[in-house]
Amino acid sequence: MTENKKKYAYWMRPTMVAEIEKMIPDANAASKSDFVCKAVDFYIGYLKQQKNINYLAPVLARSIKNEVRSVEKNICEMLFKLAVEQAINSNLIAAEYDIDSNLLDELRDSCAKAVAETNGLITFEDAYDWQKGK
Repeated sequence: MTENKKKYAYWMRPTMVAEIEKMIPDANAASKSDFVCKAVDFYIGYLKQQKNINYLAPVLARSIKNEVRSVEKNICEMLFKLAVEQAINSNLIAAEYDIDSNLLDELRDSCAKAVAETNGLITFEDAYDWQKGK
């Protein structure tokens, strides 16, 4: 259902009217009146959208911050658990093997290089092969 149009008188600069006349074909408008109606509809939609963005942006920011905090907490907990397991492994190996400090320094340097080259993607099989010279 379309609403009937009613005539109104508004003041407008002549240069603006000239621009409207040039742009009527680009706007796919039938007349200056049709052009102005489309322009006003567009601007009203723009203003309503701005109000929605001003409302939604802080809500989304809070939601994202809460989600990031939750993920951060989970990662920290997992890193703590991994560090505990690594400490257990290190203590078991240190108790079982007599490794001198020079060998330990060389091993640390080699491992740091391997981790850097593989982005930390080293499996037990990779370490086994490296130790066996494969």
